Amino acid sequence: MVKANVYGHGLKALAAFWEADEFAVSSAGEAAEVCRYTDKPVNILSSPDRTAACRYDANMFPAVSTPDDILFVTAHGGKAVNIKLNSGMNRYGADPAILEQMLRAADARHLQVKSVFSHIYDLSAACAQFEAFSQSVYPLRDYIPQKHILSGNFVRLPDYMHLDMVRPGLVLYGYGHESVRSAATATCGVTQVRQVPQGENIGYGHWPSEIARSVAVLGAGYADGVRRIAGNTPRYVIIGGHLCRVVGQICMDAMMADVRGLAVKAGDTATVLGDGYGFEAAAAACDTIAYEILTSLSARVERNYIEN
Repeated sequence: MVKANVYGHGLKALAAFWEADEFAVSSAGEAAEVCRYTDKPVNILSSPDRTAACRYDANMFPAVSTPDDILFVTAHGGKAVNIKLNSGMNRYGADPAILEQMLRAADARHLQVKSVFSHIYDLSAACAQFEAFSQSVYPLRDYIPQKHILSGNFVRLPDYMHLDMVRPGLVLYGYGHESVRSAATATCGVTQVRQVPQGENIGYGHWPSEIARSVAVLGAGYADGVRRIAGNTPRYVIIGGHLCRVVGQICMDAMMADVRGLAVKAGDTATVLGDGYGFEAAAAACDTIAYEILTSLSARVERNYIEN
């Protein structure tokens, strides 16, 4: 899975996955970008967006959930499709009762059926979804080259059949399982260190400092992907190996951290997300998930790639 700018890591991160048999994205636009870097099959897992300009190249395989989707794909150059089944998520996907109709509709339009797939929405429902999907495709298995339903959850479902393919997502990037390590570290520079007296405000809005503090101003804000809205859990950055609490409101281009008692100066590096305070910790503090933190990293954040 390399959708959403390779989960925020940037398209150059594709180089880490050359051993993959296929790639998968969310939209035709993303597929066109990925096709610039590889000639391997690129699967599009969301239903077609009829409001967007679209043309399917030979190694782009769109998903279809309705007979109308099949007509749209045919009209826009598609040669093969992935049929998505609704196994309980109720987002995309055809009703299993019309799977045979979908196969016939594709055949009538001379579209190859590359796969039939679905998506597990919660581990607690995995068994029921897997059974529903299997019962739907088994009678028609001779007409379906590939069947797949497991994505990043495959590492937590080791006893399930993996069918013909799995679509590992976030786990490939080092998140979502105790056996993996984060692939990314997000850093920024300390731009100033200020002395803030007790009672004076820090940042926008009403945030009076209850004590006198040394405050490091960091060159990263919500325009870079640092979430402005947080939950009730304090957030931190790491400066000089020390966990420093974020204070004040996140600005568009800056954030502030309490560095009392530390020898911090302008030009030092702050780790916003990485070892010691990772994406999952930041997500928990913001009442969200690591996916949102990763994919919020904006285009102006410079990506540097290190080969191991």
